[in-house]
Amino acid sequence: MAESTTENLFREFYGASTFVEKRDIPKKFGFQSKRKGSTDDGFPDFFKDMGSWLIVVEAKSGEPGPRSDHAAALTDVRSYMINNAVPHTDVVGIAVSGQTLESLRVTHLLRKGDSDEIEELEGLQSLVSLEALSNHYAAAAIGDPLSDTQLRRFLRRLNERFHKDSRVRDTERSLFFSALMIALDDEPFRNVYKSISKPEDDRLVGARYLNDQIVEAVTRQLEKKINSESKQIDWRDRFAFVKTVDIPLDEYKEIIGEIDERVHQPSKRSVKRDILGRAYKIFLSRAGKMDNKNIILTPDHIKTFMVDLARLGRDDVVLDTCMGSGGFLMDAMEQLVDKAHGDEKVIDHIHEHQLIGLENDAILFALACSNMFLHGDGRSNLLYRDSLVTRGKSFTVAKRDEKFRDYIKSQKPTKCVINPPYENDNPINFTMSAIEYLEEGGRLVIIMPNNTLSKNANQKAALAILKRARLDFVIDMPQQLFFEQKRGVKTSIFGFTKTSNGHDHDALVTFVDMEDDGHEVQLAHGRRDIGRWGGIATNVQRAIRDGLEDCEARSWRTQIFDDAGRFLPRGVRQNPWPQTQSHDLDTAIADWQEARAVREEAQAAMAAVLSAAGIGGFDD
Repeated sequence: MAESTTENLFREFYGASTFVEKRDIPKKFGFQSKRKGSTDDGFPDFFKDMGSWLIVVEAKSGEPGPRSDHAAALTDVRSYMINNAVPHTDVVGIAVSGQTLESLRVTHLLRKGDSDEIEELEGLQSLVSLEALSNHYAAAAIGDPLSDTQLRRFLRRLNERFHKDSRVRDTERSLFFSALMIALDDEPFRNVYKSISKPEDDRLVGARYLNDQIVEAVTRQLEKKINSESKQIDWRDRFAFVKTVDIPLDEYKEIIGEIDERVHQPSKRSVKRDILGRAYKIFLSRAGKMDNKNIILTPDHIKTFMVDLARLGRDDVVLDTCMGSGGFLMDAMEQLVDKAHGDEKVIDHIHEHQLIGLENDAILFALACSNMFLHGDGRSNLLYRDSLVTRGKSFTVAKRDEKFRDYIKSQKPTKCVINPPYENDNPINFTMSAIEYLEEGGRLVIIMPNNTLSKNANQKAALAILKRARLDFVIDMPQQLFFEQKRGVKTSIFGFTKTSNGHDHDALVTFVDMEDDGHEVQLAHGRRDIGRWGGIATNVQRAIRDGLEDCEARSWRTQIFDDAGRFLPRGVRQNPWPQTQSHDLDTAIADWQEARAVREEAQAAMAAVLSAAGIGGFDD
């Protein structure tokens, strides 16, 4: 009966008629019995023919035992993926176990045709829609149409074209790129931009009419949804700088065509989301401006990991009080939409009511709105304003902020995922404001300096937080996490649950040492996954969900109040696992910057030689 519960969860997620069940799977696919040595017919629990590839599914109860645990599901699904009559066809295998949707453990595997090798599909730790699964399959089997390397390379070349002759100011390049992306989503603009010609008056900027069309296209798209609680933003004014762009018209149209072909269209089929956030990071870091703003952009793998830690349910309302370019909300939107199983009414409700984002930086707010527009349009509750309603390290709300606090609370946010600015008292204040907004039982996942709760100056505020929320977990992050942004701040991810009972003094907190996140610094490429992140993330999520002390996850459990009632934010019991290898961050950054400078100088010299020879540029 326990296994049938798992099967029912799978049916309910995808719909009863989406997959063919064991008894109805056509024999022509030749699945063989999973019993060792048997040549009899056998059938997986669920099956779907996707045309050029297949899906097979094995469900187990998840109870301990060689025939019922998750390992058994993995063994059985692997057997069906290999032993069949269609060895030339790609097969995706799904191993699923557990008795509730919240505790379901899911592993997605891929066997390419004419191979017995099976690999795990990264970034999939839960059931996802067929559309999302198809995108991940295509990325693994064919190649992501917008790979990290291709996107980074294209954006760097684009940045150089924007930089040439000071065509676009460095601080406006990310917004300019977003304007072009939005305009390409506007049908009237697409219908006219290729036919625009130079003005007859030679005194006018050649691209004048094209600039006008871009600004009008962006305004048409973004002014459709305006939240009355947001500070007023005039989209024509925000993108007015576009009208000063002076790029030769033919080259300008060529640039827009390349963005369409190489980024805009592939982004519709890509598994990646925060494209404008990536562009922002590349454009500003290349211009040397990242240090001038107290903005630390969350690396993509940590962004998704934090949303996963929030454990979203379909009806959750997700809040980000310092949303930046909107990355957390886009990940959350994708997960919520997957849980809607294609129900358009539910999806519309998610877009309209279940995503709340606040941002006080005008450029980042414009990027977030642009990002949301390009990837599902969940902009109804994006607000351009300061989100802090508790200041001075207390839960006191000023009279002027009460109305806004009440508005956010009226939206009933149940999950909050944030990466606040780190200077001054911002991390502790953002923590308190988030807890103030959340519903009872709501969950806060926040990444901030790991000494935020332990600083002497924050002790009173930390104890006030623990009277209103329970600390569930603390995950220590790598020192090099923000290496690409030239930041050496040591951070942790904290997980809180808002509760009127506060944090019981004898409650155990799960601590995790994730100094090793499976990423390594590669000169001229920054930090890159070396193939271990998927397993690390899965182990840590399981340890936190189940409250485990686990060697693979490097997790341990401890109280944060000792027997005398003293508050010890780092836990009464210290890290029991061997210390991970340390890195000299400053040396690594210096080596990386030197290598990048040498590389860019060599490219510039080569470009000059090629140009002098009349050959033209080259790809890096």
